[in-house]
Amino acid sequence: MTRLPFAPDVKIIDLISQSAFTLSAEVIPPRNGAAQADILGQISALVEAGAQFLSVTKGAGGSLRGGSLPIAQLIKESFRTPCIAHFTCRDLRPEEVENQIMDHHYFGIRNILALRGDPPTGETEWKQRPEAHNYAYQLIAQIRDLNSGKYLERKGFKIDKREATDFCIGSAVYPDHPNLEERIEFFRMKVEAGAEYAITQMLFSPDSYYDFLERCAKAHTQVPVLPGTRILRSQAQARKMATRFEVTMPDSFLKTLPKEDGETSPEQILEPFYKLTEKFKAAGAPGIHLFVLSDTDLCCRALKSMAVDQAQAKIG
Repeated sequence: MTRLPFAPDVKIIDLISQSAFTLSAEVIPPRNGAAQADILGQISALVEAGAQFLSVTKGAGGSLRGGSLPIAQLIKESFRTPCIAHFTCRDLRPEEVENQIMDHHYFGIRNILALRGDPPTGETEWKQRPEAHNYAYQLIAQIRDLNSGKYLERKGFKIDKREATDFCIGSAVYPDHPNLEERIEFFRMKVEAGAEYAITQMLFSPDSYYDFLERCAKAHTQVPVLPGTRILRSQAQARKMATRFEVTMPDSFLKTLPKEDGETSPEQILEPFYKLTEKFKAAGAPGIHLFVLSDTDLCCRALKSMAVDQAQAKIG
C-alpha cells in the first residue's frame, strides 16, 4: 500500500471516548491580508496551554477569511495536535462538495464539522444556487457516502476500484433553538445522516444543555455533545452575546460576572467560567470547547488551570 505524504489525523470521537473530560478550543482564520504570524502564535499558545484538539472555522460567504484548510493542516502536521476543519456547504453543489472534501482527505484531515453556513451578511432574501446543498444533513450524508466508497458518477467515466474516505463527522447543535420540536428533530436528522459527535452553539446555560441531552435520549439520538462557550469579561458583554446569538443567559450566572469590563483581575473573570464548566460537566458534558476569538490570554490561562486540575485528579 502506497504511503501518503500526510499522516491521517486522530479522530475526535476516539479522543472523546478515551478522555475523562476533553479541553479544546476554536480558532478563526485571520482576515485576508492580515499577518499570518498572529494565528500561528495563538495556536502555539493554546496547544502549549493544554488544548487536546482545536477546530478551525470556515468563513461564511462574503466574510473574506480564507485559509481554513491550510490552518487545519498546519495544526495537525506542525503542532502535532488533532484538528477539526469546519466545512460549510450552503451554495455548494454536490460536485463542488466532493472536490473540496477530497482536498481534506488527501491532506490527512479526518475531522470535519459539517455545517450549512450562513448567507452573505446583509442578504436577507438570499437564494441558494440550483442543485446546491441547503442543509447540513445533506452534507453529512454525502460525506458518509464517501466513507462508504460511494462517489458521484460522471457520464462516460468509470472507476473500477473506489477508495473510501475515513472522516469523523461532527455537526452543530442548538440547545437554545426557540422551536423545541425543531431543536431535536434537526439534530436527529443530522445523526441519522451520519454525525458522530456535536458541538453546541455559544452556550451559557447548563440547564438548557441538560434538557437538550435528556430530550435527545428520549428521541434515541445519542452522540457526544460538547458544549461550546466563551469566557465572559462582564455583564455588559454577556448581555450583548445573549442578544447577538439568541441564547439563554441565566441570571444566576450573569450576577457572578463583573458589571463592566476592566473592573476585576483575570482570576476573578475566570472564576465564573470555571464554575460554569463544572456545571456542564455535572450535566453530562464529555468536555468543554472554548470559542477563543480575541481572548487568547484568558483562554490559555483557563486551559492551563483545568489541565493541571485534571492531572492532579488522576494522581489522586
